Amino acid sequence: MLTLVNDYTEAFGVRPNVVYMNQAHYEYLREEMPGIRAHDDVVAMLGIDISLSSHVAYPHVATAQFREQRILVS
Repeated sequence: MLTLVNDYTEAFGVRPNVVYMNQAHYEYLREEMPGIRAHDDVVAMLGIDISLSSHVAYPHVATAQFREQRILVS
């Protein structure tokens, strides 16, 4: 995840604010963060919102504009 964020920031000159991933990637990410249980805590730790989709084969990041602060509540 850190590599995705750093590569994106270097390429576009702006930090991404959303990561797109599927449920399996999200569960793996949660396993890598022991002690962090709540979705909001995962978002706070990453510093970017998370969008889950079964159509996402590989996680990717982007900068998007949203009307609301959070785009996902799990």
